[in-house]
Amino acid sequence: MIMRQSFFSICKQQALPLLIVLASAVVAVAAYLQALDYPYISDDITYLPENAKLIGLQFSGLWRLLTEPYNCCYEFLPLRDFSYWLDINLFGFTPAAARVQNIVWYLLGLPVVYVATASLWRYFRPSDKVGSVAWAAATITALFALHPALVESVVWISGRKYILPNLFAMFAIWFAVSARREQGLSRCHAVATLIALVAMMFSKSSYVGVAPLIALLWVLFWLDIPKQARRRSMLLWPFAILSLAAIMTMVFVAKNQSFDSMPFYFGIEALTRIFAALGWLACLAVTPGSRHFLYPVFEDANLYLMVGIGVGVMIAALAGGLLVLRKRSLEGFALIAFLLMCIPYMQLMPNHPPSLVSDRYLTFAVWPAILLIVALLWRLSCVPRIILLLAAVLPWAYQTIERPRDWRSMDALYNADLSAYPGYYIPAMFEINNVLLPQGLYPEAYKLAGSIPMPELRDRMINVIKADYAVSVGISSGRPEAAMSFLEKLRTDYQQRPADASWNGSVYFFYGKNLSKLESEWEKLAKGFPDDPSVRYNAGLWMLGVHKAKHAVVHLRAAAESQLMPENLRGIAFRNLGLALIGSGNIAEAEAPLNAALQQSPPDDRAYCLLVAVYKSSGQVAQADTAAAECRKRAGKDSQPEQTNPEN
Repeated sequence: MIMRQSFFSICKQQALPLLIVLASAVVAVAAYLQALDYPYISDDITYLPENAKLIGLQFSGLWRLLTEPYNCCYEFLPLRDFSYWLDINLFGFTPAAARVQNIVWYLLGLPVVYVATASLWRYFRPSDKVGSVAWAAATITALFALHPALVESVVWISGRKYILPNLFAMFAIWFAVSARREQGLSRCHAVATLIALVAMMFSKSSYVGVAPLIALLWVLFWLDIPKQARRRSMLLWPFAILSLAAIMTMVFVAKNQSFDSMPFYFGIEALTRIFAALGWLACLAVTPGSRHFLYPVFEDANLYLMVGIGVGVMIAALAGGLLVLRKRSLEGFALIAFLLMCIPYMQLMPNHPPSLVSDRYLTFAVWPAILLIVALLWRLSCVPRIILLLAAVLPWAYQTIERPRDWRSMDALYNADLSAYPGYYIPAMFEINNVLLPQGLYPEAYKLAGSIPMPELRDRMINVIKADYAVSVGISSGRPEAAMSFLEKLRTDYQQRPADASWNGSVYFFYGKNLSKLESEWEKLAKGFPDDPSVRYNAGLWMLGVHKAKHAVVHLRAAAESQLMPENLRGIAFRNLGLALIGSGNIAEAEAPLNAALQQSPPDDRAYCLLVAVYKSSGQVAQADTAAAECRKRAGKDSQPEQTNPEN
């Protein structure tokens, strides 16, 4: 009878708390299933249906995922790309199947969140009863399951690179805590921790902050051992996990071709950006506000409030680290964990994403944020604790239920952001370039561009609309001259970014994206006039001017080899083709067009200067010396202005 009572007591302590986790998971999954039949969104198209490299990968060649990027050469994420390979080969190009896999990874992570949280809680608060630990871990897991910041990572197929490493990160933390022994660490569990860390890094390298968090835990375990029994060899494990993470990070930086950093800027704005990003991430982690795809940072009216919050979080985390070393504080551990999870997204190495902060950046960071909240509330009595927890969970659940509906299309996403932040230039740019201009909705595009409050950005956006219209008119009328002249003028404008682009990654991104839009306008014009050497030549020169050498090669080759190219300009065209080939890295191929430039009538003697580099690269010293001598002769002559219109 006593044994039966004990069995039912254990079931009550463990099973009943898990019911709230199950209920939260059911609510979240029901919300995510609203997006099941939505189409591919944005990067999804690049990663799956247009990913020819991954589509062509055979089973026998899967090992290649560990050697190079397999998502159109953007990111080196072997496990994430393997999961996409499974989607393609098992289900074809079905967005619903890919979203189901995201949901599966999300669900698999919840039990691991529970056991890892319970293990940590028992370590930091060993005096708590088994039932109390179970309820605390279940509460944290349920809140995590319902947090609206996870919607973006689960519903957006491209967000798998955050959902997948969540699972391995929690495994790593669970194994790390389970490795604790009275006189050291379990080798089996420590090795399992390292393996889980590798799997996590192969899914998303920015999760590297988990490594120092685990190293901190293992150092704490070592400090818990009486001094006379401590073995310094145990510290090799924290050193090993930090070294492994550092090596893998260097490998990923070397292989990751998508990381496009901004020039470093050392003004006060750099610190403002760092702390504002941290403040935004902290607020998005704990507040019940509506969720969005793009958030303003420098443009927000509460910029300095966010900076203050970021500074406060930094100070609290540093204090928490000291507290952990002195008192084994769960709250201190949660603070330092949150900071470590946010560091990769704080713009310490400045880059230019469309939004300086995003919900997906918090996919793992919300766990320590929730751990902190629950750890603090657990010090209260039952009734106020439940009231405060409900005050958090109900708004989060509402946002999780509402948010997936915005993912029915990019248009819906942009409009949701524009409704929240009227006139914000990033969603306005996306809406204009990706939705309105392809449909020829010029009045609507002008109206939206006019709502941008920043004059310089507003003018740039209006000019892009004018360029699209000019190209459309040029193609329909059969006269491309006006469109070419306008596009050339805009190249000069966009080469000079405003001062705030030095520290504001969103402004930098705005200029880069619109420059790419103008490039696409040239491509559209060239497609409309494929045999017109004037269009192809000017398109090539424009690409050279914006450092798009590979794209320039295609147009300049077509112009130089065209029978319609005026004879007196053919030498210039061949020389520029050689310049474009050198710029694209095909130095050996540049020799032929450069020599052709010298054989035209009249020849373009400037080709000699470029041939110097070509001959040196191939070790032809004598030819390089001859070309250098001819180049010096050319330098003594008056330079002629370069013509950009072969019809003149």
